[in-house]
Amino acid sequence: MKTLLQYNKIVWVFILLLLFTGIFTYLQLPKREIPEINVNVASISTVYPGATPQEVESTIINPLEEELSSLEGVDELTSASTSGFGSVTASLAGGASVDTVNSKIRQAVSDVSRGFPDEVQEPEVNTDTTMSAVASYNLTADEQESLYDLRSDIKVWEEKLTSITGVQSILVKGLPDEQLTVSLDNEALSENQLTPVAVIQKLQQEISPSAIGTEETNGEIKQLLFQKYESAEELGGLNIGTGADGSPLSLSDVGETTVTDKALEDRIIYEGKPALSVTILAEEGVNISALQEQITGQIKELSGDLPENIEVEQFYTQSTVIEEVFTNLITSFGISLLAVIVIMVLGLPLSSAVLVALAIPVSIVIGLIPLPYVGVDLNQISIIGMIIAIGILVDDAIVVNDNIQRRFQLGDGPLEGTVRGVREVGKSIVTSTLMIIFSFFPLMFLSGTNGDFIRALPSVLIFTITASTIIALTLIPTVQYARKRRTKQKKKSKTGLLGGLFDRLERVYAGRLLPKTTKRPWVTAGSGIVICILLALLAVKIPFEFFPAADRPEVTINVENPKGTTLEDTETTLQDMVRFIEDSEEPVTETATYAGTGLPNLFSSGLQQTGENTGQVLVRVDRDETSASAFIEKWEEPLRNEFPNAEIFLETIVSGPPPSPPVQVKIQGPDINQLFETAEQAKQEFSSIEEAEIVTINADKNQPFVEYIPDRSLLAENGIAVDTVVSQLQLANSGAPLGTFDNGVTRLPLQVILDDGSEEGAALEELRVAASSSENGPPETFTLDEVVSVEETEGIGVIPHLNGERTLTIEAYPQEGSEDEFSSKAEEVTASIKENLPEGYSLVETGQNDAQTEFFIEVSKLFVIVLFLIYLTIAVQFNSLFMPLLITGTVFLAVTGAIVGLFVSGEPLSFLAVLGIVSLSGIVVRNSVILVEFIEQNLGSYATTAEAVIEAGRARIRPIVLTSLTSIAALTPIIFSGDVLFRPLAVSIVSGLAFSTILTLLLVPSFYLIFAKVTKREKRA
Repeated sequence: MKTLLQYNKIVWVFILLLLFTGIFTYLQLPKREIPEINVNVASISTVYPGATPQEVESTIINPLEEELSSLEGVDELTSASTSGFGSVTASLAGGASVDTVNSKIRQAVSDVSRGFPDEVQEPEVNTDTTMSAVASYNLTADEQESLYDLRSDIKVWEEKLTSITGVQSILVKGLPDEQLTVSLDNEALSENQLTPVAVIQKLQQEISPSAIGTEETNGEIKQLLFQKYESAEELGGLNIGTGADGSPLSLSDVGETTVTDKALEDRIIYEGKPALSVTILAEEGVNISALQEQITGQIKELSGDLPENIEVEQFYTQSTVIEEVFTNLITSFGISLLAVIVIMVLGLPLSSAVLVALAIPVSIVIGLIPLPYVGVDLNQISIIGMIIAIGILVDDAIVVNDNIQRRFQLGDGPLEGTVRGVREVGKSIVTSTLMIIFSFFPLMFLSGTNGDFIRALPSVLIFTITASTIIALTLIPTVQYARKRRTKQKKKSKTGLLGGLFDRLERVYAGRLLPKTTKRPWVTAGSGIVICILLALLAVKIPFEFFPAADRPEVTINVENPKGTTLEDTETTLQDMVRFIEDSEEPVTETATYAGTGLPNLFSSGLQQTGENTGQVLVRVDRDETSASAFIEKWEEPLRNEFPNAEIFLETIVSGPPPSPPVQVKIQGPDINQLFETAEQAKQEFSSIEEAEIVTINADKNQPFVEYIPDRSLLAENGIAVDTVVSQLQLANSGAPLGTFDNGVTRLPLQVILDDGSEEGAALEELRVAASSSENGPPETFTLDEVVSVEETEGIGVIPHLNGERTLTIEAYPQEGSEDEFSSKAEEVTASIKENLPEGYSLVETGQNDAQTEFFIEVSKLFVIVLFLIYLTIAVQFNSLFMPLLITGTVFLAVTGAIVGLFVSGEPLSFLAVLGIVSLSGIVVRNSVILVEFIEQNLGSYATTAEAVIEAGRARIRPIVLTSLTSIAALTPIIFSGDVLFRPLAVSIVSGLAFSTILTLLLVPSFYLIFAKVTKREKRA
């Protein structure tokens, strides 16, 4: 310390350099609404046109799952087999190398896909799940067809926008992809005695690569080329054989080759007009606010090139949300900083208050330096960490400054007073800092999305608290030393605007309260413990809410119509819902409907399964008149009553990771029919719970099917292969994919369809198949209605899997306000279902209740680790195994105070409230450490232990009260004006700290005297 004081100017220069580095880091840190949550999953999507769910399962899903399940690093596989489509989602194990596992997944999918039938399209593997939507725009027109004419403009948009640094990709919804379609005329084929198969073979030969090698002529190597058709028009001239009269036939003689639109996946209506949705996805770690400025300029330029009948509407920008969140948080930050400064000015001399206040911004700015290296950016979680730190980080500066001033008042000179002042509290400062670090450090190891979401909070706190300790042990002593050397003041220093009040507080505390409580330590300690236990019982009366709804205007209405509903009918239903809401004059500012795959991933809301029968309605409410939560409570039941055939869920954005359903039960088994029967029975049992609002199953048996039943005897008698019939049906219904037509500039999927003259389904009476041979002339032909019969049935629309086993998921939701009763009864129902499962079937419990249980188990483990680390630190400091027990006992006082605060304020016991209680353990024990350390130091100066206790209390009450008041002042603005996410956190810390401070000053002296008596260390007169 003497060396630091002698070279104090070098210390100031070093701190100044750190300050500039911190400012530069702040300017470079990305700003976003919430932390990036890494969901380590890979999704594999495969299209198998015309296939049934059972065919997709056996042909695509089972081979993929078998191969993927053997890969090291894949933790869980979920899949869904639907009509014509299969998807597999692979969740990666924690700690696995993401790049390595994803590479293995891509290779495995490539290997398996080689064995797929020719009709199966190439699987799409998506491993980039960290992209976030930075902005979304809607392009509207009066007519849907006008939007389809924008295809070339959208390509320009994609090129221009993806060229911006930081933009990962563009997601367009509402615009169908193009394909090259060869439509064969069934009558023309019959007249020319051609089969579709013969035409398809010619087409495949034409579009397949023709690598014919090279030749060497006169020492020169030349590449050999075989000319191919390069346009749809040219392809029409492809020779496909000879006609009935022997003349050559071209493709255009028996069909038409055109560029057509694929089936539309999404129909979007924005504010009553047809729309296209263009969503811009950002790369990981990019500065959203800076990126949005570039995007806005580019969009403005691109919009000017669109036709006059097209309007561009900004639908969402993350930067707008960021600005709103940061404005509120920065306001709270400023109020908290001002409140802390006011407290210090009231309790400290003005010069000391200014010096200690200076430590706040310096510590925070220096604490920013390591953030980029641990993957933390500026978001609402890291900002709230800074606000919490404001009240904590001045504690060290206050304690060091107060003790140096105390030494000066006792007559020490500048050097001696500064050195002794720091030495007396230095060990406690370091110890208390370690305890705070230990209380937050384990939170960095919370697993899953909850851990990713909250990790910025402990990171910011640890770095800023560490910086504050360095500032307290370097800047404060060097400045006070320099000031003391320059002043010749001998009179007693001022003690702040409320110095007289603190003097009276010292006299009352040390002169009246402590003498009384120390005379009867057992009574004092016992009474305090009993009161705390009784108050802790209030915990059972506190409501629980894992993550609250965010204060945002968006409400998403998720809709699933009966299977078989067309996309157009789904759009009509969604529009009817919008009109139903608007007719009531509800304060709604904006609406949009997304029939099909639903909204882009903008509002943490997505459809579990998508199709023509699904969609979403986005409603923005006027927050001046209502809230999203109030809208949901008002409209959920009326919408379900008005549209009874649809499955409807309303949700809003939560202040945290997307939540799971309250109760989620997965039933696994081999036979799909038995599985459905068991799941339906389970659904009925959950529905019978009085507090249940709605119960769903993620699959049903109501998918409408048309079953073709072949006359196998007739086919066998005439030598007609089943594949021939199937091929005809496929061509007439969904068509046959033939790969890709690529002329070097344009790549288009090529599809062949058979035009049988019917707009809906296959006209069996028009489609013909020929017998294999005939002894008396041309082979006999049969129409398909002669060889197959048709039957309409209902069957399985989707076959879900979990880790390779058929799995159906039952989700149950409680009525508003009946969550606890419902949860209790649901556990009994789940146990009953599990007990009565058929042999060979199993049940897996998941859902929000299960996730919350896992969270509390994990937090409990971390809490034990925190207490152990704190115990170990105190044991080392005091060289005692019993002293830490006395000090860590104040943690129970803090927990009790947090419970009382949550109960009185009506705030729920939320995710962050629990973390606030855990973090209290390191904050509150520092007061006990400082008090006990002074008692230990006083034992050599006073005749009795009681006197040492009383005088230690007199000396330390001012810094203890001041440090507690600064922490309370920093977080109090969050309670009254902060975000709903952080209010329970602020309440738990403020109430816990206030309660524990009072009881620490009253009970710790008694605990110490009891400890001294039990260990026979008590000094008596």
